[in-house]
Amino acid sequence: MTGYRHFTGDYRAWFSPHAAQTVFTHTFENLRPECLEIRNIHAIGERDVDAERTGDYLYFPLIRARKKNAFARMLQSGACDVVILADESLAFSEDIEQVILRNHSSSRLEEGSRLRRPQYQRLSPEAILLSGKITFSVPLVQAIPAEVPASTATEPVIQTAERPRQQNFDIPDLILNRIPEPVLSAPARAAGCFGLLFSLAKWVFYMLLFLALLGWLGSWLKQDAGTAEDGQAQVESDKPRLNPEQDTLAPMPWDYLTDHRVRWNDFIEHSFLAAWSTSSRQFEDSRKMHPAFANPQVSEAITYWNAVYSEFSRRDMPKLDSLVRYFQSEQKRNNLNSVQSAEMVITFIQEIPYCLVHEASCSEASRQADFIREYHSSGKPCLPNIIAGVQSPYEFMHNLKGDCDTRSLLGFSILRRLGIPASVWVSEAYGHSVLGVGLGSGGNYYKMAGGIRHSAVELTAKGFRLGMISPEQGDMNNWQIALYKN
Repeated sequence: MTGYRHFTGDYRAWFSPHAAQTVFTHTFENLRPECLEIRNIHAIGERDVDAERTGDYLYFPLIRARKKNAFARMLQSGACDVVILADESLAFSEDIEQVILRNHSSSRLEEGSRLRRPQYQRLSPEAILLSGKITFSVPLVQAIPAEVPASTATEPVIQTAERPRQQNFDIPDLILNRIPEPVLSAPARAAGCFGLLFSLAKWVFYMLLFLALLGWLGSWLKQDAGTAEDGQAQVESDKPRLNPEQDTLAPMPWDYLTDHRVRWNDFIEHSFLAAWSTSSRQFEDSRKMHPAFANPQVSEAITYWNAVYSEFSRRDMPKLDSLVRYFQSEQKRNNLNSVQSAEMVITFIQEIPYCLVHEASCSEASRQADFIREYHSSGKPCLPNIIAGVQSPYEFMHNLKGDCDTRSLLGFSILRRLGIPASVWVSEAYGHSVLGVGLGSGGNYYKMAGGIRHSAVELTAKGFRLGMISPEQGDMNNWQIALYKN
């Protein structure tokens, strides 16, 4: 009769640095030990797994023992070397289920500190050893007597239908700076013709899957090469991950980081790849700036926009450090002059897909203007209920959702950090905003700001160079400069 036998004991586990980084500095997901050694095991009664999954415990639904066949290893990437030692003479390897690892986390560096000291030993650049207490279960085909005769073993013996126990072989030493060879029993053999047919069908499926993956990889590489040649952008954001400095004993909400990447080309065929991370806590901090501008008490709209843009840019400026450092390094690496540096930033913002940001709900906003009504009717993305209808630079860099003035404010903030004169323009007549760059570039679309000629540039679509905007919005009398810095 099939059942489960439950055990506890001590463990040592070998991890690669990448897996250890996942454990100790990011989240507790996708953990894959390379080798797990369990000693001093003894049987226990029934378990409440949900009660065990608390605090600093690490839970695995299943740890599968690595097979002996090399091709099976490649297909079974989630498996590891499982070595269970019942006593000095008995060792075996099994799939173990409902695994709880304890003492995998760390103690605080000092009282009240958000950082904690990980409890692991770095054996070499390629090897990290983790140890602690383990509780696990093994499926059984037949019941095991509660008492084991002293003449056969001093600890419980685990027997399963798939992997019989093995005795008298070399026990791997985890202290070595390498992954030990697996200690595994013979694989189960399927009996009869049906078992043989099933085995053949399984390998045919694996081969077809392998060929399909090769075809997909070739198509992806071809598409990626075409994207690079055509200068099209790749805008990506990963799933949020736990901040490495987050104290997991602190109350919720915790701080999560999101990694972003934008790949693009400028107008002179320089290729760029910007990568940065944003924090959920910093994002919420930026969002707190909006309520102050919910009920404007000013007589002129330009005064209101100056206050909004000035506050958003000033407060978020330090949060853009990593992105600004990237532009500074590319400016130096490619030996870009001021105009080329400005267009590097301009094309970066133009590559991010447009998203309408408005103050009211979607239904309310659609009743205000023909453009917004047509925009929503076409099913395009929007960000509703944002006070002032504009996101701050850090908010934009966190969710990558921005329309005209959100983009112009980000461009202004980055160019200001690069030492390039910049301005934000608004037009009630056009219901629009553009970026101004004070580099004295040619063209008729410019305004004077502090004695310097600022040329307009459209950021909501690709292909607009410095000094270029839509001709339908070319009457400079309809534009006002809401914010500038020379």
